[in-house]
Amino acid sequence: MNSINLPDLKGLASRELADFMTAMGQKPYRARQLASWIFGKGACQFAQMTDFSAELREKLGQAARITCLQLIDSQTSADGTTKYLFGLADGASVESVYIPDENRRTLCVSTQVGCKLGCAFCLTGAAGFTRDLLPAEIVDQVLRARALAPDGRVTNIVLMGMGEPLDNFDNTLAAIKILTDPEYGIIGARKITLSTAGLAPGIARLAREFSKVKLAVSLNSATDSVRERIMPVNKKYPLAELARALEEFPLPRGRRITLEYVLLEGVNDSQADAERLGRFAKRFPSKINLIPFNPAPGINFGRPSDQKVEMFKKWLFEMDIPAFIRKSKGQDILAACGQLRGARP
Repeated sequence: MNSINLPDLKGLASRELADFMTAMGQKPYRARQLASWIFGKGACQFAQMTDFSAELREKLGQAARITCLQLIDSQTSADGTTKYLFGLADGASVESVYIPDENRRTLCVSTQVGCKLGCAFCLTGAAGFTRDLLPAEIVDQVLRARALAPDGRVTNIVLMGMGEPLDNFDNTLAAIKILTDPEYGIIGARKITLSTAGLAPGIARLAREFSKVKLAVSLNSATDSVRERIMPVNKKYPLAELARALEEFPLPRGRRITLEYVLLEGVNDSQADAERLGRFAKRFPSKINLIPFNPAPGINFGRPSDQKVEMFKKWLFEMDIPAFIRKSKGQDILAACGQLRGARP
């Protein structure tokens, strides 16, 4: 059998892994040993599992596979951000971004090779769409980054790299469940943020199936006409439908939905834009991250001045809207928001 058709153990939650080992005639403790090798020690080959007999290692190799992304390239920014280019088994590649900041070690994770949505300000969308990532390919970005990090830590995960997580819903949710599986001990659900461009049905489904993660929405305009121009997804899921999905999303006490707002000079940065954004934000518990546009090759927008960005924030504060200016990191290596493309520099 071609190995690509074998079950990928890195894409199994603990109960599924236990069932797999039981089906092979193994005792439950063997599944825990296997999980420790794969999710704890980062083993990519059964030959590394030295507490298994040679016979069992051979059987495992015939019955299953373990995804292990290839590190093709890494670049470190002047601000300490590191961008990893990972190669996939079929020759495609994706980027992940590791952002150390005081006590946090945040990893920006990709969920697709490319993106279908074609947001006008995003380099990923300009490159088009190749395919969805499998659960193991999403999970392994975290495991590989953790192994590559100087202190071996990833404390926060943002599903905000290449691709739209809710457009790859089943695989993304499977990956989240693996990452948050208490048997594996990788990360807690409250440390994961899923960022979407506003796929309203996906938000509603996430609310039903796994609302434990934090939710962020790339909004960028509170006017349908402007949002349609810069985010074609708005034609399918306009602001009224998006707002309804966000109003119905269950939030624990004290938690807010994050609205991400990329400020584009002369497009969405006026006082009227701020007032419309404030009214939209008041429909549900929210906070706003203001992101001054990060220039990228072939993307023809301007970045507002720092004074204009501060003024936009002030207009929101005057409406009692919590708003924060997010300082993008890794701009010098095309690792900031909207700059990923999954290709060699």
